[in-house]
Amino acid sequence: MFNFLKGIFSSNKGSRVEINPAREMLKKATVLKKEKKYDEACNKLKQAFLSEGASDLLAKERMRLPMYLQLAKKNDEGWKILNEINVEYTDVFSQAEIANQMRVFLQKEKNYIQAILFSIWNICKEVERDRFNIQSSINLTDQCVLNKAEFGFEEDEDEKETVYGKTPKGNPITDSAYKMFIDRVNKNISKSGVSDSISTLLKKANKEELIDSLSKSISNYLHSSKQYELREVREIIKSILL
Repeated sequence: MFNFLKGIFSSNKGSRVEINPAREMLKKATVLKKEKKYDEACNKLKQAFLSEGASDLLAKERMRLPMYLQLAKKNDEGWKILNEINVEYTDVFSQAEIANQMRVFLQKEKNYIQAILFSIWNICKEVERDRFNIQSSINLTDQCVLNKAEFGFEEDEDEKETVYGKTPKGNPITDSAYKMFIDRVNKNISKSGVSDSISTLLKKANKEELIDSLSKSISNYLHSSKQYELREVREIIKSILL
């Protein structure tokens, strides 16, 4: 028993969480921001992005800088950096977060027409992200079936799981997240879903009377395509709002 407990304590001792210097500097920047020392907070963030551990930072952590720059009345620099982040982080998860942050940035500037554009672009990116998740769930299901067949695993009759769909190969999908992703895509691409996302911004832009027309056009676009282009969304908005 003693040796067993000794092993546990030795294991815990050896699994200390390493401190990331870059994230420690982010914390200091947050304190400066709360004290409304925006220029100092921005400088601290810039130092963090050049320090040890910066390569581990996520897109959402790097997006603090453009938002802090906006607070420091350096909007042009903030928007430039936000676009640089958009070019650097191209995975589906980061892209959805960046599109939303662009919407927030523009909304804070009271540039409501552009904010509407990026609100819709955020919908596009969220739909692409969830379709990626749906496909990942399908792939994982098919792989699990292959693994079970390869290693001779049999289904336990007493552990029947809820089936939320089937893969193109006919394998039952029991991942509950699959249904959540399907439902979220269906809501986001619906006319009512689009309307819910842009109604407040349209009201702020004094374009509330165009919500039905814009929501319908965007919903049709979301249904008709699998990969979206910002220029195409911009053209739809331009044809209706401008």
